[in-house]
Amino acid sequence: MVIAWTLAVPMSHAICLDSLLNLPAMGIPVVNYSPESTWEFGAAAQGYFRLPNQQRTSIVQLDGTYSLNHQWYINAQGNLYFGNKESDKDSRALNTWLLQFRAGYSNRPAHYYGIHNDSHFANEGNTGVGMLRRGTPYDLQRGYLNLQAPIYIGQHLAVGPMADLLIARFAITDIYTTARPLAQVALGAVALYDSRDNVFYPTTGIFCKVSAAASWTSKVDIPEGQLATINGLLSADVRQYISLPHNLILAWQLKGQFMLSNYDISHLTLYPMLPRLGGPDGLRGINSDMFRDDIMLAFQTELRIPIWSIFRATVFAGVGDVYDYHNWHWAIPKVGYGVGLRATINKAKVNLRFDVARSNVDPRWNTINAYSFYLTATEAF
Repeated sequence: MVIAWTLAVPMSHAICLDSLLNLPAMGIPVVNYSPESTWEFGAAAQGYFRLPNQQRTSIVQLDGTYSLNHQWYINAQGNLYFGNKESDKDSRALNTWLLQFRAGYSNRPAHYYGIHNDSHFANEGNTGVGMLRRGTPYDLQRGYLNLQAPIYIGQHLAVGPMADLLIARFAITDIYTTARPLAQVALGAVALYDSRDNVFYPTTGIFCKVSAAASWTSKVDIPEGQLATINGLLSADVRQYISLPHNLILAWQLKGQFMLSNYDISHLTLYPMLPRLGGPDGLRGINSDMFRDDIMLAFQTELRIPIWSIFRATVFAGVGDVYDYHNWHWAIPKVGYGVGLRATINKAKVNLRFDVARSNVDPRWNTINAYSFYLTATEAF
């Protein structure tokens, strides 16, 4: 049985619980193990603050790791709230705008598992010089920048522009003798509705985010010559949090991603950009590199149960799959389920999260196996 897990422990000496909960920032050493990268070591830091005239809490996070396989990444991301003073304590500021950003660079291994949602269809992929067998390793180096700047036009509603930039290089020794460059630029719009009472650990409210973008992707120096594609990208994320008796919280999430392209998506050029299923923030228990296609749909729900003081338990389950809109093929939906433990680490209600999950994916072609372990900060959704 192969195990993938992440360990995160607060760096501060937690002698006094009250002093820990009052920290405006926290550093977290990170230790990971996965079949893709073996042992991986690094650190993460999160800062929480309120900008002038704002009641919302902004957050900035920095993290990075380095593995024994010489793979590494660095990442910076955050949500920053700007704007005028709120008119009263019960309303959110008009003319407030939110800057969401994510930027970084990664050099990490991956494996090709095929496209489509069933092993009968996921054996091979077009590389331009032949067929790539499922399980073939490749290296992907990526530099990325994502910016979203919605402006609040009501108490909970915000709309605004978004932009993505991706620069990448492929290295597949079985196919290409040199790494292949790739660039993608995307421009679009995002709409956001957020009535949650707390962004880190909501007990009530609705979150809905929809974005649409057009992207241009160029990959040069492939055997067929230069390649440029135009892609349409659409994503939706809907969540609801319901307070129940005895301080129970029921949360659910419906998520979809759609990609339309003027080029054959089975070409390896587009493979890393396709919507994918699973991962620690998606359908837990499923390897996030395993199922990709131009449509991804997933639903998950979670019951959050208070235990004592800062500790809570969770029970969760989810179902989802990927699809080809040109040739819709129905397969047995992928199911992930499990239990978890939470510990609140500050007064912003940020939690350390430990989840144990498994899935119904056939272990013969799920290299992560039926069990997955996640220990990290913040909720899955």
